Amino acid sequence: MSGLQIKVDETNIHTLHKRIAELLHDVLHLEPVYAEAAEYMKRSTVNRILRSKTSPDGERWEALRDVTVNLKGHDRILFETGDLANSIQVGDVSHDGFVLTASAKHASYMQDGIRRTRGMIKNKTVPPRPFMGFSDENKRRIARMIRDYLAHGGD
Repeated sequence: MSGLQIKVDETNIHTLHKRIAELLHDVLHLEPVYAEAAEYMKRSTVNRILRSKTSPDGERWEALRDVTVNLKGHDRILFETGDLANSIQVGDVSHDGFVLTASAKHASYMQDGIRRTRGMIKNKTVPPRPFMGFSDENKRRIARMIRDYLAHGGD
């Protein structure tokens, strides 16, 4: 006959209570791991703009139209002066998360697109080219950062 027996004594309960208290403390003080995750997301976002030219879901951005290439003098998407990539900054980091911002003049137009343009080229659409957001890989890496942080006692 096989069996399993568990005995819990006062020492086990004290050890368990101590570990639960440590985990609770670490869960309530996630600022260090969120700061690390925010810096990782900043690098990932800048990489999207400068290198991969893809949205967070991995889709390639729509190519520039010929008229835009002629106006800009090149075909580099979301790049004119480097202002957009340089404007990506970590905002607030707190116990419940972090904020990443893009403060370049037309960042929201690039992220969301424009239905009808004004100015030199009227009534055209600019397709969205999302650069802000979490890819599946970003989510996995941040989850791993948090797990490692908690597994190592918040260190």
